[in-house]
Amino acid sequence: MQNSAVRIQDCIDNHDKYIAVMAALPDKELAKKLDLVHIQMELAEQTKNTDSLELLEVWHLQIIEARIYKAENNISDAPNEIETFIAKAEERTEIINEYNNAPKHHRTKAEEQNNDNQLSLF
Repeated sequence: MQNSAVRIQDCIDNHDKYIAVMAALPDKELAKKLDLVHIQMELAEQTKNTDSLELLEVWHLQIIEARIYKAENNISDAPNEIETFIAKAEERTEIINEYNNAPKHHRTKAEEQNNDNQLSLF
């Protein structure tokens, strides 16, 4: 299959990039990817799909290499987008709570300063 050959060549050409990207993933996710590739390899062997099997072998080696690279270089996991969003939302909630819990005279001064700053823009 020509598509598999192109994908294999892409994996080879961008090997270092793919390793770096995968090394930032959590190890649990890399383990899941490895398990999935093993299952796909078994299916490819059963159906005698050698083109897919070659691609899966490249992926298998890259995932293992990424896990080794991650471990050897103590690379921390990249922050998950959802976790980052939740952290920012919690931070905003804390700021709002601090504002709401501040004595009334402190809030009035802060509002006046904000209004003064906004007016100075014009």
